[in-house]
Amino acid sequence: MVRCYSPLRLLVGAAFLGCAAAAPSGGSGTGGSGAGTGSGGSSATGGSSGIVMNPPASYAQNSANAAFPFPQGHTLPHCTFPTYNTDTVETAYQNWKAAFFDGSKVIRPENGNDTVSEGIGYGMLIGVFMDDQPMFDTLWSYAKAHPSPKNDGLMTFCIPNGAMSCSGNGSATDADEDMAYALLMASKQWSGGTYASDAATLISNIYTHEVSGNILEGGDSFNNATELDPSYFAPSYYRAFAAVDTGHNWMGVLSQCYSILAAAQGSDGLAPNWVNASGTGISSVDSAHGIYFGYDSCRIPFRVGLDVCLNGSATPEATTYVGLISSFYSSKATATSLAAINDGYTTTGGAPNYMTYAAGMAFLGPAGIGAMAAGDDSLRDLSYLYMKSEATGPQMKVSGTFSYFNASWGVLSLMAMSGNFWDMTQ
Repeated sequence: MVRCYSPLRLLVGAAFLGCAAAAPSGGSGTGGSGAGTGSGGSSATGGSSGIVMNPPASYAQNSANAAFPFPQGHTLPHCTFPTYNTDTVETAYQNWKAAFFDGSKVIRPENGNDTVSEGIGYGMLIGVFMDDQPMFDTLWSYAKAHPSPKNDGLMTFCIPNGAMSCSGNGSATDADEDMAYALLMASKQWSGGTYASDAATLISNIYTHEVSGNILEGGDSFNNATELDPSYFAPSYYRAFAAVDTGHNWMGVLSQCYSILAAAQGSDGLAPNWVNASGTGISSVDSAHGIYFGYDSCRIPFRVGLDVCLNGSATPEATTYVGLISSFYSSKATATSLAAINDGYTTTGGAPNYMTYAAGMAFLGPAGIGAMAAGDDSLRDLSYLYMKSEATGPQMKVSGTFSYFNASWGVLSLMAMSGNFWDMTQ
């Protein structure tokens, strides 16, 4: 999915997010009440760490049959958490849901209330880890009702709704992966249903239609390995997929993703939004922003950081990447502020040839996950405090004022920074 940029000022800083369009030349863009593990930082129950983790009974969305009701404070074995409060995470989730879930789908108010598959994936991830089964089931039903024109078991990435909406069709791999991982987690979260079989089918369909020679493609309409989005690389997912879909080489996909990312990241971790298989930035998918670090590649620290937090140095390229990108972000930060970090850079840390603004949650949330993985406690803590300020304020409730994309990554990042985004299959 190509992210075009339209002027939409945010209340704190500014970011440009607009329509999603298909790429040129065929591109496209329900068991028991479980207890949390109670571990985050040095403590997940308060005490000297200052962490506040309230009991699941405090939060109305929790279901009686959830194995992992919110909150969990689940240990990420190779990372430590900031000083979090689960009320902060809950408020962010409730604000997000009020602003962007209309009862049947996730909408983008700044784009004519259109829907993109990416948002369905985000909503399903939020739903399963926040134990919101009704929202999860509704979003999965919506995804199945809007298939790709190729009828390959994947969702079409764009459901337009008037002016400023997305356009084009075909699947978007990142959305399909997020849905598949969410379904896999749902098979452990809730008893009954067809979550496990749905996950296995979707995982297999992703490999069959969105992987070429172990290279993860952008969607089912790309049919080539020369237009790749590194922010779609989700290595921690592939470890889980490999255990379910044993007939496909998911560990080969993982290895190839890290090889491409290593070639693309440069000396600062600033991988371009779109690259070829050699890691070189390309403009064929997004002529204005493809070669820059921007609103696609800002997500990489989240996906790679989670792999490090869960699996440590199992893949050295992962630890190298989070170290580079965290050092870059820290070089732009002060001891008390992330305000000097922008929402776009060249791959060498310079200014791109378009206007940039202060980065929002889509940049600074994933930056916090990368910082956790890199052991940069200062950057991690500043990221958490920024997410808390933005995601729990009244601005997220105002349709058309606060971007769905920034808001989604703010909530997902707060979940990960409080031990509420992990691999339930481990």
